[in-house]
Amino acid sequence: MVWEAVADLDQLEEGDMMVVRMNGEPICVVRLYEDEAVAVHNTCTHQQQPLNEGYLQEDDTLICPAHNSCFDLRTGEPKGVPAVAPIPVYACKIEDDAIWVDVDQQLNDAEIPHKPYH
Repeated sequence: MVWEAVADLDQLEEGDMMVVRMNGEPICVVRLYEDEAVAVHNTCTHQQQPLNEGYLQEDDTLICPAHNSCFDLRTGEPKGVPAVAPIPVYACKIEDDAIWVDVDQQLNDAEIPHKPYH
């Protein structure tokens, strides 16, 4: 377990997201609520588009900007086509006025999305 502070709480309002690189991978950190944040791999499993360019829905799902793939941010599961594979979800917590992520603690068994071919 290697927790890393990735943002101060005042850097992200509720509903905001940011991308950080951890272990060479792009991680999308989303502050859902005052006391809850989540961290997922920033790559859509449909056509490897960056998820942070999409938008958050009220039901805590993230919509990919390219083809509207929708992912549950707590489980990583897609909620309909075109994406059919889940995105990795990582341990994330709010503590000491910061958002912390541990990418060594993947909370689901999703494969790391491959890099785009272009």
